[in-house]
Amino acid sequence: MRRGLWIAVGAALLCGASAPAAGAQPPADNPIVRENALPGSPDWQRTVGGDIQVYGTQIGGLPGDAINLHVSTAYHYRILVYRLGWYAGAGAREVACLPSCSTDEQGTLQLPPPAQTPPALGPPIRANWPVTDTLQTDPSWTSGYYLVEAVLTTGHFAGSVGTTFFILREPPSATPSQILVQVPVNTWEAYNAWGGKSLYDFTGTRMDVVSFERPFGYLAQSPFWWEIQLVRFLEREGYDVSYQTDVDTDADPASLLQHRLVMVAGHDEYWSWGIRSAFDTALADGTNLAFMGANAGYWNIDYQDNDQSIFSYKSLLDPNPVLSQKTAMWRQIGHPECMLTAVAQQSVMAISHPLDYTVTAAGAADPWLQGTGLTAGSTIAGVVGREHDVLNPWPDSCVHPGLTVLFHYAGTGGDQPADAVRYTAPSGARVFASGAMQFSWALDDWRSNGTIGPQVNVISDRVAPADPRVQQFMRNALVDLTSPEAPQNLTATQTPAGLTVSMDPSTDPRARGFVARVRRGSNWAPLCHGVVTCTGRLPAPGPVVVGAVSLDAWDRHSAAAFATTTIQR
Repeated sequence: MRRGLWIAVGAALLCGASAPAAGAQPPADNPIVRENALPGSPDWQRTVGGDIQVYGTQIGGLPGDAINLHVSTAYHYRILVYRLGWYAGAGAREVACLPSCSTDEQGTLQLPPPAQTPPALGPPIRANWPVTDTLQTDPSWTSGYYLVEAVLTTGHFAGSVGTTFFILREPPSATPSQILVQVPVNTWEAYNAWGGKSLYDFTGTRMDVVSFERPFGYLAQSPFWWEIQLVRFLEREGYDVSYQTDVDTDADPASLLQHRLVMVAGHDEYWSWGIRSAFDTALADGTNLAFMGANAGYWNIDYQDNDQSIFSYKSLLDPNPVLSQKTAMWRQIGHPECMLTAVAQQSVMAISHPLDYTVTAAGAADPWLQGTGLTAGSTIAGVVGREHDVLNPWPDSCVHPGLTVLFHYAGTGGDQPADAVRYTAPSGARVFASGAMQFSWALDDWRSNGTIGPQVNVISDRVAPADPRVQQFMRNALVDLTSPEAPQNLTATQTPAGLTVSMDPSTDPRARGFVARVRRGSNWAPLCHGVVTCTGRLPAPGPVVVGAVSLDAWDRHSAAAFATTTIQR
């Protein structure tokens, strides 16, 4: 056992608190810290123009993958690629240029798909443009959100851009990050009406299948609406985080089990069975979860065309005879989302501006609010909207004993209430659900100033700056959510071999045992360490207190558990 861990354990036990005292800050060195120490590119925000469009064949991949790009324009252009993050406030770092950072290439104007009313069941609308550029990512690139800007270099709108995104996940050879952020690209695409059709009827008759193989167009959900603020906060604070798409989760459900905490970013409305089963398994296995937006896991979908298309009938009229496999609402097929989140969407907000959360009395007393300045009745401005979730008492599977409502919006007029909650699952997993699509707005001040996209979103602009109180709340929450569960049923027993300490076996695959110290009087001393039991030197006769903390794969320790015994002569 390393000396540093004994020191950390000693600090935790001396504090004797229910929350970890040492190791509360993010690790001093991890890929995110190193990445954000590099110089940023403050001039990355450019005006989106209609004279150039771009999409990528791949929405997600690994560092070292080739990303095929498809550009349509009659003018010359250059491709600039940025990784989004903190970068001392710059918000992005330029990582590549095509054909180079000082040259451009002549574009070809591609024909849009003809106006059509395709069958609802497909085939989906695809751009079907040829590959114009291939971006070879570098194996050294850090997992994250990557923005592709196709920049016009000639023409009346020179300097304006077409944009697309791709997400690089953590390579299999890397040490898994403590935190995994799931990026909701399914929902980006579900709302994308490029070519005239989406999974919605706001441009006419909806389709049941949509393709990733087209540019992002009218009302396509943007990560600049409800996701970038979370990314900037996590990377500014230096958390050990990686990213993957919900398509990646479907392809590798077990990937969630490699991390201590899985955070769901923004508006993650469309989940396949692979995604839902991944989260169900993670919760049962002790993986902590944080739903940072609202309306998560609402619709069941299938993937088609080698994961390049999303299918959802969005109705129990789906002809699949097996109820649980119908592409309808998850709550309609026996798996309501509140089984995971404890809250669920009941309505879209009728009011077009964001509203406020109020801190509850139970929330004010919660350890996550310690030192925040938030008290019962405090207001958190402008975070409730556009869609929001409310505590859901039905069915019984959505009732979570010990749940705490941290923040509440009472509802006005025809609007439903909203709730931010936390609970602990039987597995020991801790779960947070913000219940509000715009909750991450309280974490960071970023807004696009009308350049790279709508100022924040097409529905409503933010009305309040970042809230330092909520930022501290999130730090407190992440201390807990990135720490292992405390030892359960700790016992200390005098045996012929010495003082033996035991705990219940952990089902957490990331657990690495526990460390125990002993106190007689006011002095703590090292005792032993083990997986389920350990034995150390017998102290002098008299009453003693044994304290222990669990350790995990990242050398993070839990809150302390205590046991008492009396040493006999």
